[in-house]
Amino acid sequence: MPATPRRRPATRKGRPVLTREIIAAKALEMAGAQGFPSLTMRALATELGVTVRALYNYVEDRGEVVSLAVDLMLTSWNPPPLDPAAWETSVAGYARSLRALYRRWPRALLVSLDEDPPPASVHPNRLLNLDRFLRLLRDVGLDLPAALAAHRHLSLLVLSFALVVDGPVGRAGDDRTTLVPDAWLTDHADLDIPVLRAAAALPLPTPDEQFDELVSAVVDRIRGLRGG
Repeated sequence: MPATPRRRPATRKGRPVLTREIIAAKALEMAGAQGFPSLTMRALATELGVTVRALYNYVEDRGEVVSLAVDLMLTSWNPPPLDPAAWETSVAGYARSLRALYRRWPRALLVSLDEDPPPASVHPNRLLNLDRFLRLLRDVGLDLPAALAAHRHLSLLVLSFALVVDGPVGRAGDDRTTLVPDAWLTDHADLDIPVLRAAAALPLPTPDEQFDELVSAVVDRIRGLRGG
């Protein structure tokens, strides 16, 4: 006989207390800030102000919580339309959609390292958006191996940018206005690093300006792959 569905109360004293959507949002918030290893059922219950037992009225186990969080993250990834007639703009729009996703939940990006989700749990957007981007590159003249190379280049650059540049922005004590913090140079005043000291005196472009440079590099590579 089929298992009886777990009862999932929606209210307490007439007021809503938990939903699967609320659980997913809080789990993704935690994973985005601290990584999926921080996402335990006890920690999640504490963040939501409920008991661990209450969570099990809505989800089967931690694995389902992880799946809900990843599903919510990828559901929010909706790149703009990709137009071969304006492929440079389309590539930039696709890259910015990835950056927006990554910078919102930076540490959740490492889910493939932290977790081992089953293949059936892969969100359709992860496949559909990749197919659309590869199709764009095919439509502007790249063969499939070149399109894959361009996509790898873009994905790795945006991922590293989100983790190294966007991720620390706003973190207390993290100075991203120069190449290295002044304190590093002061603490190592005995080191003979004249070129680095001169470079550190120059202001860095803003994160947005740095990202535009990244996108331009990807577009230039695609232009080279398609022969101009």
